[in-house]
Amino acid sequence: MRLRPGVWKRPLAVVWQWLDDRFPASQLAQILRANLTKPVPAHVNWSFTLGSALMALLSVQLLTGALLMIYYKPSATEAYASVERLITDIPLGWLMRSMHSWGSHLIIIVALLHMARVFAYGGYKRPREVTWIIGVALFAIILIFGFTGYLLPWDQVAYWGTVVATEAPASMPVLGPAIQQFMIGGTEVADPTLGRFFVIHVFVLPLALLGMVSLHLFLIRYQGISPLTRTDEPEPAGGEPFYPNHTLKDLTTVYLVLGVLLTFALLLPPDLGDRANPLITPLGIKPEWYFLPAYQLLKYVPEVVGVQAPPLLLLLLVALPLVIDISPERHPRRRSRVMFGMMAIAALVTLLGVLGHLSETTRTIMGSTYHFDMQGMPHAVESSTGDVVAP
Repeated sequence: MRLRPGVWKRPLAVVWQWLDDRFPASQLAQILRANLTKPVPAHVNWSFTLGSALMALLSVQLLTGALLMIYYKPSATEAYASVERLITDIPLGWLMRSMHSWGSHLIIIVALLHMARVFAYGGYKRPREVTWIIGVALFAIILIFGFTGYLLPWDQVAYWGTVVATEAPASMPVLGPAIQQFMIGGTEVADPTLGRFFVIHVFVLPLALLGMVSLHLFLIRYQGISPLTRTDEPEPAGGEPFYPNHTLKDLTTVYLVLGVLLTFALLLPPDLGDRANPLITPLGIKPEWYFLPAYQLLKYVPEVVGVQAPPLLLLLLVALPLVIDISPERHPRRRSRVMFGMMAIAALVTLLGVLGHLSETTRTIMGSTYHFDMQGMPHAVESSTGDVVAP
């Protein structure tokens, strides 16, 4: 028997009425509808979809992390074997691990691009300072996610990379040794270290992330997207409504970014190295690319200075809307000094990362062979006859 048009809607209407009698469902629906149709400023372009792409990547990361946690065993004797079994025996386990690994890289890339867009358009200025500060805190949480998750496979690269990274805080005066001992749970990286990193990675950080993201999104929707006008002028009325115009752009970007993630995960799954061995130190141990600038900086300055540089850079970002760039101008062309200063810092950080990547490697460039020393400086390699290969 075919139902008459509209009959299927009656049960939904009954359920809606039942909820509306007990909760302000209608009022919440009106608020949601008004928020979704709120117009966005005329200058909004595709770069404003990076926040939605970041949200999608974080959601995938939490989902794949929960699936990996089912099979992972956070102990020094079983961690490596559990990851190995996940890759070889669990159906699609290798794909979940590959998506989780590549997702950590894409999240940092998209987060950096998102923050660069907010900075360029002056989105951190009054009255959106708190939204910016929460965003900086979220970026710090993402970096800690990468740091704590790096050790979990318990292979040689992860183990010795963590050893190098956790030795640096000990150089800080007064609290340095105590901070290092708290991080590793003893005098060396061992089973207590893995347990602490696991708890922080799968419990503490996700709770902090969910809370901060919720507050961040609320402030963004409450305050709206910042215009390009001065902060001491009334904000002009927006252009097209957020839904469906900008929503379609958001969904398109999310679709493309998730496609990139799946492509990398399928074609370039990460390798699992040899099991961690505290007695054998492998050559060429380096941190992940997003920690390379800090790693390379330690080679040029005293360790106590290099260790404090990354936190100071985050504090600089926090202070940006509070004491550094307090002019009412939002347009990038009218903030040339701040734009130039931040681009100079970004160029320096990028240079340190490149030097860190090249350091302690031998590469052939345009037919000549060079060895890059610890500081990333190239030196021509001599042949077996003693002649210099490179000019």
